[in-house]
Amino acid sequence: MKKTKVKIGITWADPYNRNLGVAALSYSTTAIIVDILSEMELQYELVFVGSSKSIEDKILINDSQINITNSFRINFLDWKAPIKFLLYPSKFKLRKLVGLDFIIDIGEGDSFSDIYGNERFNRILNSKSFFTLLGKKQLLLPQTIGPFNDSGHEKKAFKVMKKLDYIFCRDKTSFDYTFAHLPQQNIFEMVDVAFFLPYTKKKLSHEKINVGINISGLLWNGGYTQSNQFNLKVDYQQLIKAVLSYFESIENVQIHLIPHVVPDDFPLEDDHKVAMEIKNTISPNAIVAPRFATPIEAKSYISGLDFFTGARMHACIAAFSATVPVFPMAYSRKFNGLFSETLDYSTGGDMLNQTDAIILADLKSAFENRNQLVDIITKRMNTIVKERGQLLRQKLSDFFLPNK
Repeated sequence: MKKTKVKIGITWADPYNRNLGVAALSYSTTAIIVDILSEMELQYELVFVGSSKSIEDKILINDSQINITNSFRINFLDWKAPIKFLLYPSKFKLRKLVGLDFIIDIGEGDSFSDIYGNERFNRILNSKSFFTLLGKKQLLLPQTIGPFNDSGHEKKAFKVMKKLDYIFCRDKTSFDYTFAHLPQQNIFEMVDVAFFLPYTKKKLSHEKINVGINISGLLWNGGYTQSNQFNLKVDYQQLIKAVLSYFESIENVQIHLIPHVVPDDFPLEDDHKVAMEIKNTISPNAIVAPRFATPIEAKSYISGLDFFTGARMHACIAAFSATVPVFPMAYSRKFNGLFSETLDYSTGGDMLNQTDAIILADLKSAFENRNQLVDIITKRMNTIVKERGQLLRQKLSDFFLPNK
């Protein structure tokens, strides 16, 4: 008997994104979906909608080659969209999009918001309206919802969410915010899918304590505006220099600078570029990790560390889910909503509200108590993360049931 085949569009989860946090969403989502569909004995076709490429490809997960199709990113409701669909059918794959059965939208993790500007907000919003017009079953995978600083954006966002089948929030703040506006919807508090990203633990020499530091190129350069775009209370460069000085003062510590956003042609956001500058000018004995090709490579490296701190949230998730004691350095509410509220993990710094001195003192305390942090993280992984993962799988299985 021939198995039923389902066609699934995964929107705003680009597997080629050099922000490895966004790529981690792609790999993790694929791993979860393929596992669920295999259990349901469903054949599948996966289309990444909003990819940076437009090719047929394979990605490697758990030694398995997964076939994928990529549809290039587009603002679906822009006046140019019909022209692009007509002139470049192989790039935007309108016929494939029309034929999809299910849409699962992860919004690049935190881009269903207007903190990154109007253009990104409209692009993330309009795909939802486009697939609603096509009558597709549609859900939001675990992600940050908001903030929407513009009331008009907020109104548009909740209007389109009202028409979705499920809304999964990856933190309590997003859940409470969304539920307050849409109490009748199928809204659930989950965790980020990157907690379930596969990895292979890296073997490092343990003659010294291996400390990983992720330095955000974007924050180092003041954001896209280069003028403290995220309104940090701290002086980020000075804080990082103080963190480096602290760990360099400890004789048996080996510093690893861990890039997690490694674009080929956008130096403003390049963690690796900043890491190399710091090694050459400030910390010559630091080891700079490579420009990882995939998020699995990055997580595998991070998993071998003894302590980790950073301002890229998915680098911190990689550490946490590999049970590495971690001190997140938050630049937006998405950190606190996930780590403090959802995971009940109070260790971390809030660069929006705390001073350099307070964050540095708390970081030192976290490092000194890193063994206790391992115990806390292990408990959270075995309870909160495990339970939310099981709920996510259950709801996705229900979503993929034919005619449900």
